[in-house]
Amino acid sequence: MIVLNHEKAIVIGIEGGGTKTRALAVKLDGSIAGTAESGCCNPNKDQHASEHVQQAIREALHAAQAAPEDVAAICAGLAGLEAEEDLRWAEQFTSLAGISCLKQLVNDAYVAHAGAFCGEPGIMAISGTGSVVFGINEQGRMLRNQDYQHYAGAARHLAYECVHRLLAGYDAEEDQGLLREVFAYWKVNTLEELYERGSKGFVEGVHEQMRGFGQMGPIVTRAAAEGSPVAIDVCNGLVHALEVGIRLIGAGFRAEQVPVAFMGSVIQDRFMTERLTNGLQQGLGHKQYTVVQPRLLPAAGAALLALKLCESPIRDDVLQRLEQYDERA
Repeated sequence: MIVLNHEKAIVIGIEGGGTKTRALAVKLDGSIAGTAESGCCNPNKDQHASEHVQQAIREALHAAQAAPEDVAAICAGLAGLEAEEDLRWAEQFTSLAGISCLKQLVNDAYVAHAGAFCGEPGIMAISGTGSVVFGINEQGRMLRNQDYQHYAGAARHLAYECVHRLLAGYDAEEDQGLLREVFAYWKVNTLEELYERGSKGFVEGVHEQMRGFGQMGPIVTRAAAEGSPVAIDVCNGLVHALEVGIRLIGAGFRAEQVPVAFMGSVIQDRFMTERLTNGLQQGLGHKQYTVVQPRLLPAAGAALLALKLCESPIRDDVLQRLEQYDERA
């Protein structure tokens, strides 16, 4: 067991996603000491992923006015960490000179779940830059939709499907506003120009393509809310896929009432949230799903796991302090 200087000791919780990496330095009583934000942490999507994670750790330490030796534990939830072999790069990403502490390296869905449910059973449905439906049941078993060869989809999939339908001629009069936004986004004036751009991959490079289509996602959800038939149909398809994923993971729970939390820019869009919540409330089988608000944000969930890692007591006042974290601040 590590002997800690409780006055100076901190833990660091990291939420690393496909767009941003957030680091949260927390004192052992749960008080927020410092925060930082940098770019994508996923090495499959960004060649600078390692630099982004280390930058976030350094800046969180600086904000907390803490030294590397003050770090008692790190929990990092990293997008792209899917298998045992990924632990090698995850360890490298979180290694900084002077930091010698306990570490827990997991997928970003795990820290999101920890924040949402604080150790209780439940399902975390994520759709933003990436997507996963992740549950921990009453027996502590971890369940992921991808293990069942199911994938619901993320922002870029909305955009892919939307563009493909427009190019295939599915647009109607009510889709003209969507067309104008898509043209402006891709810097073209006609469907013919968009078609030609598509024949060249839209943009060069796989990472740039994924990023470009991912950033177009809000155009689709906004157009759906405004009544575009193409956008509505595309969004409904993703909503259905998410509902299937949630019910698939819910089948692994014994309880008839299963709590579900949403995380990510797509699933937390008002149009998507309302449609998915309504779908889950339809009676299918013996399960009932209750949509709940996460108690803690994912980076605070990572900090909570780091506190547990160094055996710091988790009382309700600790959780209340972690609730003060605001990633927008």
